[in-house]
Amino acid sequence: MDMTSPTVAVVICMFSAVRLPQVAAALDSIKRQTLQPQEVLVVVDGTEALAQQVRATLGLPDDGVGVLCLGSNQGVSVARTRGVQEVQSDLVAFLDDDAEADPGWLEQLCAPMADELVIGVSGRSLPIFGGPRPGWLPDEFLWTVGCSYRGMPTGIEQVRNFYGGCAVVRRDIFLSVGGFLAGTGHVGRFVGGGEDADFCLRATQATGGVFMFNPSAFIRHHVPPPRLTWGYFARRCYSEGVMKSQIASRLDRGSLDPERSFARAMPRAVVRSLLTRGQRARAVGILAGVLAVLAGLAAGRFGGKSADAAP
Repeated sequence: MDMTSPTVAVVICMFSAVRLPQVAAALDSIKRQTLQPQEVLVVVDGTEALAQQVRATLGLPDDGVGVLCLGSNQGVSVARTRGVQEVQSDLVAFLDDDAEADPGWLEQLCAPMADELVIGVSGRSLPIFGGPRPGWLPDEFLWTVGCSYRGMPTGIEQVRNFYGGCAVVRRDIFLSVGGFLAGTGHVGRFVGGGEDADFCLRATQATGGVFMFNPSAFIRHHVPPPRLTWGYFARRCYSEGVMKSQIASRLDRGSLDPERSFARAMPRAVVRSLLTRGQRARAVGILAGVLAVLAGLAAGRFGGKSADAAP
């Protein structure tokens, strides 16, 4: 990195002691990056007792990694925003606490940022299944477990929004538009997303900038067995529908165009699954996922069940 290159920080947010071994693996993967960050921060979205356990177990901050404790579980959106506020680097990369970055991850993420028009970049998230992958879990719905899915770009391409568990953003722009909206994303029993789309739409409208996707920047994301169930799948799809409905109600009319394109592709996906030996159960998964998202959209629009009451 030359003297004119921006400084880079990596922020990892965690909320449970169960994730400590995976946080350690995530931090180890940062040490192996071809582009080394100037700052690394672990945001503990929990109590000081958990923060003390993090410091003791992982040897922090003696290992050159900072620790920020929020005092209580406030959700991923608050945790990531507080992390960006805490660091001082020009660019801030987010890495999920249950993911491991490829050695070239940070360098590939930051490469498109050489264009000043680019606000942020995200990359691929490849699944590491903690149990057998259900036969009904379709490639098109791998986003429900935090992984890249069929239909995403296969090359460097402009996108509506990045994906917060594998992304980099300009710190000044992130803070100028208020960061992620508190209450969106994963918090408590609510397993919905939407915080990425909400932030990126606001940032694009405020600055005229763009977001990019670079598949050469990739992570490996652990998917635990509890996320490989029908119950989690339904809750995740439903909550996504609720959140996207709320986003559409406060932003531009075309804010959900990518979701409409995704929905239009689902009939072809069902047919493809039915015609592919060994994948017919995935057709059922596609139909169930679409129905759960539609139920969430209706609930969000017409004041039905809250996301916390999702099936």
